Amino acid sequence: MTAPNSFGTVMIHPDGNVMGALRWPGTLPAGYLPLIPAALAAVRAHGYFASAYPEGDGITFNLPGDARYDPAASLEVFRSAFTFLDLKELDQKEGLAKALVRLSGERTVTCIYLAPIEGLRLATTFQLGATRFHAPVDGVEVRLADHDWRQFCDVPGADVKPGWAPGRGAKGTTELLAYPLIERKVEVPLSMFHQANASFDGQTALLRLIMENADHALDPLRFDLCHYRRLQYLPAKPGWIGETALAYVIPEGLQLQELFLQGKPYVLRVSNNWLGLDVDDGQLRHAPLLADKVVDRTTGEEIASALKAAVRALNRAFYLVELEASFLHMVYAMDALCSPGKLTGERHRLWITAFASTKDPQNFAQLLGRFDQLYSIRNQIVHNGESFTSLGLAGEEQCQSLLQILGACIETFLREVFNDRQAAAQFAFDALTAPAISAVVAAKDVKLPLTDDKPFKKHMQP
Repeated sequence: MTAPNSFGTVMIHPDGNVMGALRWPGTLPAGYLPLIPAALAAVRAHGYFASAYPEGDGITFNLPGDARYDPAASLEVFRSAFTFLDLKELDQKEGLAKALVRLSGERTVTCIYLAPIEGLRLATTFQLGATRFHAPVDGVEVRLADHDWRQFCDVPGADVKPGWAPGRGAKGTTELLAYPLIERKVEVPLSMFHQANASFDGQTALLRLIMENADHALDPLRFDLCHYRRLQYLPAKPGWIGETALAYVIPEGLQLQELFLQGKPYVLRVSNNWLGLDVDDGQLRHAPLLADKVVDRTTGEEIASALKAAVRALNRAFYLVELEASFLHMVYAMDALCSPGKLTGERHRLWITAFASTKDPQNFAQLLGRFDQLYSIRNQIVHNGESFTSLGLAGEEQCQSLLQILGACIETFLREVFNDRQAAAQFAFDALTAPAISAVVAAKDVKLPLTDDKPFKKHMQP
């Protein structure tokens, strides 16, 4: 009978000169570790050789001498000794890798990853919150001997060769040093890690997780430095190098091997085929706050989640090939962040503008006028099937105007640090009812005071 808190483990019987093994995913919970010595002693008392793996992920064993090995009897010996393990024989059809995936359950492992990125030009390495951006080895500004991950280089003598830099023909982990690297920690499902270790195709899920995390880490840089009038300076999506995605993963602890991932986790990808983005960390205005409050934030409060979603949407919009799709993506992100609810028409646009205007009357009037124009374009795209071209408009200009309004809303949420949706709603309502702005509001088809306007009154109810 299995103990209530037993740990899923497979038994691999010895085969000729190949030792047998007990294998479990990752390491045992700390409370089980003191039980190992007594269990090993019990097994050895039956004549077996048994020893724990130094990595902490299993036991190796055999039956020395001329004694006949009986699989069924051995299974019972080990079960009686390792009572804290839910021990079953390995199903040869399933295989060890898939068994470890299945046994991993909901466990996670903390990993450091390095993701390369094309189209990002760094002169120096710098830290932004929990993310480290490593400048590539060029042999001049950044020498191999000075790079934090110089151990990736497998070229003999490169570290003492003046001016050495990885060329286009670099292979393996050496190739990573030719590009800027994004370094972060991430929690990885243990099952996903074992799946990546099982087969080439099994790497897809882990590659996607790392590439998405690295892409989010790039959001603060794009927020400060990218816009639609200079799309040629947009960095590529992290991970992609040419037609292949690369990442290096280092699990914490000794129980799992480091992985160098290579694959094509997505059928489609978007990349800048021109210049790329020059980054000087001294130019970053909002990036440090975005890194702290959005990228590195792990709590799941509603406002924090909405802000995170808005920042992601703003940055992902850059990579939508059709500018109309980018435009609509930002409209939807604005609604999700500012939560206008059932406010429609002019009330909807007043609500959004209240967050974007910083309560400045002149700024409010200008933004509202521009937002009215942009929303009219949105309606023609959504309801009439128009495009920027058919409307005679430069899509880049319209997207940039909308980006500025969405960006201003994001800045307000960062600055005000709303505790909840009600606090954010009160901020917008206070802005709209402020005397200096009421003249602009009065020109719209709403009932004044706004406390008597039925849609606004209903929207402000808790």
